[in-house]
Amino acid sequence: MSDRRRVVLPLAAGLVVAVVAFVVVLLATGGDEDPADSSAPTRAAVAAGQPDPQGGRLVFASMGCGSCHRLSAAGSTGQIGPSLDDALARHDRASLAAKIQSPGQGTIMPQDFAQRMSFAELDALLDFLIAARDGRAGGSA
Repeated sequence: MSDRRRVVLPLAAGLVVAVVAFVVVLLATGGDEDPADSSAPTRAAVAAGQPDPQGGRLVFASMGCGSCHRLSAAGSTGQIGPSLDDALARHDRASLAAKIQSPGQGTIMPQDFAQRMSFAELDALLDFLIAARDGRAGGSA
């Protein structure tokens, strides 16, 4: 047997095993998102079309917002960006959405949040921020 065959056969067998394992996991989970995925808004809230501040708190954490922003409702103490405990009072839902999706020039806030989160995640994040602004988000998670 040539040296090339000795290398290709184990590689091909390994790939086949990996693909089979992936298909088994996909079939076993029904292809659904991981229910333990903490960045996704709660499915019950999304299905009911209800505000999802708890899911938004999870989005806030998973997107790393607290590493830059202080927000008591999230238990975050970031010092790089403005304190959201103060800044949220100057915003409504539409202005928050605009600031998150397109922060503008001259800011160090990432310009790609609109691409990094789904509409449901953005919606839940806005629910959480508005609830925090209005004192309805509770304390740190």
